[in-house]
Amino acid sequence: MLKNEDLHGNAPNKSNVALLLIDVISDFEFVDGEKIFRFAVPMAKKIAALKKKAKKHKVPCVYVNDNFGKW
Repeated sequence: MLKNEDLHGNAPNKSNVALLLIDVISDFEFVDGEKIFRFAVPMAKKIAALKKKAKKHKVPCVYVNDNFGKW
């Protein structure tokens, strides 16, 4: 697996597969956010386990999050 020097060795130049983590970063400060917050910890634990497996198999993980339009 070739490493992209611009990304400090954090991502390969190419991969046949990747783990995409979409909109998993949140402060839950939105209408009804408190109603779904209780699901966040169990979800985070499952995502952490999945990321651990991905890392073991050298599968790159990509976070995609719009942060409510604030980049």
